[in-house]
Amino acid sequence: MASVAVTLSLIEFPALIKVVDYRPHNGSPRPNSFGALDVPDPELLHLHHPNSHFSGEARGGNSTFGSKVPRSEMTLFRWDVKYDRNGFRNDVDLNRADIIVIGDSFVEGMTVPAPQLMTSLLAQLQGKVVANLGQMDYGPIQELVVLKRYGLPLRPHTVVWMFYEGNDLLDVTNYHQRMSASQPPQKPKPPPGFWSAFWERSFTRNAYRQLQKQYRRFLRPSGVKHAGIIRTTNGQELTVYFFSPSHTLSESELGALDETVRIVQTAQQLSAAQGARLLFVFAPTAFRVLHALCQFPPESECRNWVLSDLPERLKSAVGAISPDTGYLDLTPYLTDAAKSGVLPYYADDDHWTPAGQKIAAEAVNNYLQTVAKRGLRAAW
Repeated sequence: MASVAVTLSLIEFPALIKVVDYRPHNGSPRPNSFGALDVPDPELLHLHHPNSHFSGEARGGNSTFGSKVPRSEMTLFRWDVKYDRNGFRNDVDLNRADIIVIGDSFVEGMTVPAPQLMTSLLAQLQGKVVANLGQMDYGPIQELVVLKRYGLPLRPHTVVWMFYEGNDLLDVTNYHQRMSASQPPQKPKPPPGFWSAFWERSFTRNAYRQLQKQYRRFLRPSGVKHAGIIRTTNGQELTVYFFSPSHTLSESELGALDETVRIVQTAQQLSAAQGARLLFVFAPTAFRVLHALCQFPPESECRNWVLSDLPERLKSAVGAISPDTGYLDLTPYLTDAAKSGVLPYYADDDHWTPAGQKIAAEAVNNYLQTVAKRGLRAAW
């Protein structure tokens, strides 16, 4: 025991005299952890730093966070993202845009190169200026603030509002919870004392924390519980992992849906007052798109999942707002692509691949072109 104590003292001494800090340095963050680098906002809760630039790589999508996925099946994500003066993913600061696209991480597309983003491709297809106003972890409440604060000042003629089935209703509930839990700013805490600061950077504390982290990873359930097997065009089998269970809408989700419809109604009124048309776009989960093409292992819980009627509810509700409000469900476009062998989602993450971004851009472009050819607002 004495030798162990001496060895530990020798290891800790550099931390004691501030020569070594044993806290882990993780390098560049995962795309999903960019939120730690955001600035607070009283309405939006968070916003990317203006004119910031992040690059890096990480292995494993969000399906690997809570379950075990073989490393060989983890996607290697690389990203190199730049943000404009307002904290949105545009290459240049925009004072005017013909089309604005509002949404969450699907629109921002952190792991997709800028030229392959849905907004970039839509700009090429339309031959117009398209503003990307997507921000990860945003929901309908924040997106309405984005429309008012950043979108409408660009004087667009078309507002494209992307609604993600996977978490946008939950984001409504979470927003209210986070706002109610927020406290007025307090006086800054005094800097930690000598011994507290030493404990933070000590080998003992940080080794223990790393052991806890590894233990939690060891206890994660097998990813096969949320997995399906899809056959690729070359006849090979690919395992896809779904991030969250699919189920019928709960009572709280139905309440959030009602609030979302009211938000869209406000967005329609604001857009129309400025002479802009609103197109509401439903972005489905990977499970909705791929489930019919999958074979599920006996251990997979996905075989018991059910699809909600959210697309039908939204189509009916949005259509009742105004004949000038457009509605587009991306499900058939993404499903057709998957049937042809094009996988629009990452195998271990529920976000679009560059192929998925391209499919969405083409679907929105076709919708806008159809309306333009008919020359009738009723086509919306």
